[in-house]
Amino acid sequence: MRRTIIRTIFAAVLGTTIAAGGAAQAQMPTAATDTAVVLGQPLTLNLGVPPAGTDCATQAAMLNAQALVLVANGQTIPGARASFGCSAKGELVGTASTSISGNGDDAAQRRAAWQTAFSGFFSLAGAKTLPVAFGPATGGMTTTPKMVSIQGASDRDLGLAALWFALVAALFLVAFFRHFGRTDAITPIAGVPMPANYRAPYSLARFQLLWWSGIVTASYVAILTITGSMDTITTGTMALMGIVGGTSVLAAFQDRRPSDDDTRRHQHAAAYLAAAAATPPDQTAMAASLAEVYPPSQGLLPDLLSDAAGYNIHRLQLLAWTGVLGITFLYEVTRTLGMPELSANLLALTGISNGTYFGFKMQEQQVPTPTGTA
Repeated sequence: MRRTIIRTIFAAVLGTTIAAGGAAQAQMPTAATDTAVVLGQPLTLNLGVPPAGTDCATQAAMLNAQALVLVANGQTIPGARASFGCSAKGELVGTASTSISGNGDDAAQRRAAWQTAFSGFFSLAGAKTLPVAFGPATGGMTTTPKMVSIQGASDRDLGLAALWFALVAALFLVAFFRHFGRTDAITPIAGVPMPANYRAPYSLARFQLLWWSGIVTASYVAILTITGSMDTITTGTMALMGIVGGTSVLAAFQDRRPSDDDTRRHQHAAAYLAAAAATPPDQTAMAASLAEVYPPSQGLLPDLLSDAAGYNIHRLQLLAWTGVLGITFLYEVTRTLGMPELSANLLALTGISNGTYFGFKMQEQQVPTPTGTA
């Protein structure tokens, strides 16, 4: 009985406290919060009441006649022409577009201008407070700057872009590990069965091709999701894909052309058949010869970096440069919300790296010489 009374009193006190707290909270004034302007939305600046003796409508008409554009953080935004009017309170109000979508040079110039306005970093993760004004398209400011919170992209667009990027990247990753990343140049030899569940070694040239194809495709889809622009592939990106694709074609041609590796494979095949014909069959010798006739995968990194003689520096330099340039490429995509325009020096260095790899690949030995063979 006592516990019931105590619980009843406690519940009543707690309910009264919550109700009082709720009432007090309801009576508290709500602080006004400024919502960040997301690029793509109209940006409106309240320029205040015109000076005494100046009619608001006349002032608005005068500003409209000047064809002013947005000026963000001192950077003129091309194409963002402003329109001016008067509010119900007689205050001068200016509005301009912050769109970064579209194709062609104009849209690219707008995106580049906003990227510059963000002080070299396109802040996709959060808003930045920038001084914004209106001024002539040729440069300069006509109105007094106002501090405005601006965000590069909405949370929804960022989420969709991240989702599409992850899906495309996962698709290429699965494609590499499931099938397309392995060499297919190994052909069966009559009388020598290919081992069950045989997995061919990974190919460095194919890795590079899928690496760059995945990065470029995923970046393109992510940029398209945010900006709506389909024309974001730069000349440097196309040249890069040409270098990578050319290297892959040459590497595939080299793998398929007759070489000393074919001779050594047939020598190992003869050793396998001899061991199989022995009485009883020499299982150890058969297994050793079979592993040389059909060289299995030794794991991702050993396959990418080595041949029959061991690890190779020309493979390491290509893999390292591919990784570094790929990460830099992705950083530039998130920084500028566009494909980077790779310089001639970067493309030349990439070509040298790929050429060095292919030049040494022509001399590689993928199948070791059988023991006792000259």
